[in-house]
Amino acid sequence: MFLTRFLLLAFTASLLSTTHALEVKVSPALTLPQALNQVREARKAGDNSPATILLPEGATELTQPIQLEAQDSNLTITGTKSTLVGAPLVTGWQPHEGQIMKADVSKLLPKGFIPKQLLSNGERQILARYPNFDAKDPLYGGWAFVAEFPPAGAPEGHLWKRTLYVKPEDVRKWSHPEDVELDIFAQYGWWNFIEPVVSLDPQTRKLTLKKDCGYDLHPHNRYHFQNALEELDAPGEWFYDKHNGMLYFWPESSHLQSSHLAPRDEHNAAAGKDGSQKSADAGAKDTPSSSRGARGLLYEVRLPTLDSFFKVKPGAKNITIRGLTLTGCHGSAITFERAEDCLVEKCIITQVGAFSGSGIGVSDGKNVRLSHNEISYTGSNGISLSGGDRKTLTGPGHIAEDNHIHHIGVFNKNACGISLYGVDNTAAHNHIHDGPRMGVQMSGNNLIVEYNHLHHLCLETQDGGAIYTGGRDWISSRGSKWRYNLIHDIIGCGQESGGLKHPWFTFGLYPDDNSGGLDIIGNIVYRVAHTPIHMHNSRDCIVENNIFALGGKFQFDLHGWTKEQRFYTSHLETMIKGYDSVAGLPAWKHMRNMDLHPKDAIREDGTMMSGNSVQHNIMFSDTPGVKYGDIRNATPKWNTIDYNLAWNGGHPIVTGINQVGPDKGEPIISETFESATPGKTPKGWGFNHRPNKDVQLIVADGALRVDCALGTDPKNPKSVFHGPDVPIKPGAAYRVKLRVKSTEPSAKISLAFASFKNGEGYWQAGSTSVTATSEWKEVEATGRMLRENETGWKPWMTAFWLRIDCHEPKGQVFLDDVRITEAEPLNEWSAWQNAGWDKHSLVADPLFVDWKNDDFRLKPESPAFKLGFKKIPVEEIGVRKQ
Repeated sequence: MFLTRFLLLAFTASLLSTTHALEVKVSPALTLPQALNQVREARKAGDNSPATILLPEGATELTQPIQLEAQDSNLTITGTKSTLVGAPLVTGWQPHEGQIMKADVSKLLPKGFIPKQLLSNGERQILARYPNFDAKDPLYGGWAFVAEFPPAGAPEGHLWKRTLYVKPEDVRKWSHPEDVELDIFAQYGWWNFIEPVVSLDPQTRKLTLKKDCGYDLHPHNRYHFQNALEELDAPGEWFYDKHNGMLYFWPESSHLQSSHLAPRDEHNAAAGKDGSQKSADAGAKDTPSSSRGARGLLYEVRLPTLDSFFKVKPGAKNITIRGLTLTGCHGSAITFERAEDCLVEKCIITQVGAFSGSGIGVSDGKNVRLSHNEISYTGSNGISLSGGDRKTLTGPGHIAEDNHIHHIGVFNKNACGISLYGVDNTAAHNHIHDGPRMGVQMSGNNLIVEYNHLHHLCLETQDGGAIYTGGRDWISSRGSKWRYNLIHDIIGCGQESGGLKHPWFTFGLYPDDNSGGLDIIGNIVYRVAHTPIHMHNSRDCIVENNIFALGGKFQFDLHGWTKEQRFYTSHLETMIKGYDSVAGLPAWKHMRNMDLHPKDAIREDGTMMSGNSVQHNIMFSDTPGVKYGDIRNATPKWNTIDYNLAWNGGHPIVTGINQVGPDKGEPIISETFESATPGKTPKGWGFNHRPNKDVQLIVADGALRVDCALGTDPKNPKSVFHGPDVPIKPGAAYRVKLRVKSTEPSAKISLAFASFKNGEGYWQAGSTSVTATSEWKEVEATGRMLRENETGWKPWMTAFWLRIDCHEPKGQVFLDDVRITEAEPLNEWSAWQNAGWDKHSLVADPLFVDWKNDDFRLKPESPAFKLGFKKIPVEEIGVRKQ
């Protein structure tokens, strides 16, 4: 306890006793800044004993951040049912047009400040926008989509990061287009960007931005326009006109009381002597029936202008902020900068932060603990912890524990529940849900993520995970641990020509981009859009004693890099720099496999992924055709997968390793092109994608010739073509053999069986990469069709065709003697084991207590225990009761 002795000061600071502790009460006569000054004066007088500042019950408005410095050490700020509000009340409302009201707020705002939030009855309202917010479908409704290019493709010289084209129905006219913002999920929809607009040409429908967006602007990207008075056309919308200082608002109900309609100056008169604090009820206390928020606090209509509530600066020690509600600020509610031994507990932080504003941010310092807080409706992250020396692996020891964090990333869709950066920071026993992207995002070393309950995440983005890290520098996130976390319902949202898709491409645990040295132990991960754990060239990781269940595509995967891949070539310099920065340092001697230099990472087989141990796990599905696991560019020589328990509800275990047996009968298709007309495209053949109009697919010299080229569309730049339709026999396996050669010394192409129906969908079996040279050579590929009871199978799948992708920017590829034959399918689990994986693993029912009701505890007789699986302490996961 920080408070061991008590010396009571009334709000007049009179001395009431001779004991040695300070207690100052904030009141209408003594503001919070004044109370802090009282403590500082006592310290200057020689009293350095612990001090407490007590806030009154109810709401208190704060207009300047409370900055706590070294002189304020050993201080607790607390209260009972006490709320700090960082948003002044808007008064002086007048009718504008229809249901829209207006008020002059020019004197209410700091000089040069442009408000990005408005609260009505304590809840954020909607900045005027097109299309309108869809309350019935708040995540996936209310969007416009970037128009497609004409058939000829993007115009020459198109600025991918600066310009786009809107659809005819989305052309808008604004009096001040330079004030309008574009909120867009650019490129692949990883997250959003809010960018200022310069112009929208109504004739060409070309939109131009003031500056480059962070990613390319692609056709089908979802977006909305915001911040224009012309778009204020629905209840709950608002707009601030910086040209005349007027605020416009269409209240959803009678939020604006009659007593607020006459112009008055309560917002000035109610301020304290130093102008930094006032009663949050000022200007409304004469209203007999004022609307109240969920906690009974009077908010009315308010504009968040406060930067932060508390800024704890370098040198401050033993600062405690306890039991307060903080709402309505522009930046992060609480920040710690190089502070030590501080605590934030039992606080409610809600409706805070614009695009970059979070709940609590901690950087550097030592031993800051954030415990049993509820953080919600933040503009960006919930909590951020950072600090530490990566060379010596010494860290601050910051901890975020037992917090309930939800509905984060209101504006910034790259926000996470908790971010961990640096060394020796921990997120434990938190409950994190309803976020646009990651639950926990981290980078550094010796970071701990344990006993957290994470769900309903990646709701608005794709290619994310409940827990995420990367390792492009080679040394992240070595020494870190992800253990005993409960993760489920990780959704994902993608964008295609047909609109938004959800669930979509996203994961549970995501060690990305060569991340290394993680211990991933004892996690339960289920109902994930794509894969419960996606290991993207991660290395030297121990993945043991986890339950990976009900993944939409696989239960786990290892997707490695190769020497030729752009991931390796573009990041090699960064990896070498990261390795050299710590190589040989004493603190790093015990890190796993740090004796391998990145320049030596490519093995003799051309793969890079190595050092991973995936053992004693349960891989569970109940859907026919969902894969057990997926391996790409990784080999059992350098990675271990064994002693696992596999089960798919009694259905065959699907691994994607289609080792087919001998051919069955004569070829279904046999093409020699001898009788085809030279210079013409043979019957049944055609382009899936043609990079430009000059690319040809014709018969030449008795073979099929295709031009290789790369187009300007970054989403689909290459030449892709197909062969004639082949009737599908569900569950059947097929082999294609053909001869290939190239005008270039080496040309990479890929072969796959695929099926497509316009307006219905696309399906493809696994692809096979081959290299064509200047000499004819025979190659082959195999694949299996889906069974009618497998996931992904659709009734429209009546025919398939051979798909060929040309990956080269120039030259020509020739094909001849194309033969497609039905082949004998082999057992995929046996093929998987023959490839060197899971040689001691079992296929058996794990005997969960009640997985259909999300109870993944194991019955005592579970065969998993015979494989070395250990009981997961489910009862310890999540927020602990006090």
